[in-house]
Amino acid sequence: MDRTYRRNYERYRLPDKEMLPCEGLDRPLTGHVAVLGLGGMFVRTVEPYEPGTLVSVRLHAEEGVVETAAVVRYRGPGGLGLEFVALRGQSDLNLRKILRRLSTRQAPVA
Repeated sequence: MDRTYRRNYERYRLPDKEMLPCEGLDRPLTGHVAVLGLGGMFVRTVEPYEPGTLVSVRLHAEEGVVETAAVVRYRGPGGLGLEFVALRGQSDLNLRKILRRLSTRQAPVA
């Protein structure tokens, strides 16, 4: 049986010097976005949220602010994997602009 995991969206790794700041809106969360895609992101943080926890987050980039609700899907050493669940309007447009910029500089991560 093939157990290869396929993601729905391409993801891009941000270099350490270009990581985007991320903050929680409804829960304490501070960190930096290390991997980003249309479906979610990996945030380097020390926050201890368990998988299944719903958080509202804001990230800042030169293209604008992205605010969305997200669910913790993974908690591991160094951070949280978050899946976006309510990305709309200007936040969706800003995220797409960020990803377009990243895609011109590098190939997506596997």
